[in-house]
Amino acid sequence: MTCARTGLTLVSSSSIRRLEDEINMLRLKMEQSYVEEATFDSEKVIGISRLLDTKINEYMQSQRKWVQTSN
Repeated sequence: MTCARTGLTLVSSSSIRRLEDEINMLRLKMEQSYVEEATFDSEKVIGISRLLDTKINEYMQSQRKWVQTSN
């Protein structure tokens, strides 16, 4: 949905909550993978870390949109 006043895309709190849940799940998965692999250099840990970075960036962009549309 787009805000008629600002033209910005509105981000719902449920979308942000879903991203928070994904980030938390990925953090746990990365920690578990590190314990299993015993190194940060494993492809498995690096792959999860990259996905986590992507989700965190998505979350930060969503937060900025949420703040902009809330004001």
